Amino acid sequence: MAREYRNFSRETKIKAVKMILEDGKSQMEVERSVLGKKKCTGTINRWIREFIQEGENNAFRKTKGLKKRESTEENMRYDILKKFDAFLKEEISINSNSSKNSKKSIQ
Repeated sequence: MAREYRNFSRETKIKAVKMILEDGKSQMEVERSVLGKKKCTGTINRWIREFIQEGENNAFRKTKGLKKRESTEENMRYDILKKFDAFLKEEISINSNSSKNSKKSIQ
């Protein structure tokens, strides 16, 4: 049995969230009127969480692919970790070569 997925427009999602947050309607009422379902599915909870986290202007905007790192601090940390990783790989290869050479000279 295949699942039926429904897509809701950004405006519909914002309207549903505002009905709960501003008008004081219950989630069940909103789900019945907007989603057409009889029991709570968690969809409205996810919408509310995104609306609160992102704000009205940025909520429910689709982004394709990975989100870009906006923080310069994150970029700096990432660059430092990349350089440190390269350094460690180089040190490991140098140490492994020097240990091979020292074993040969001992024999």
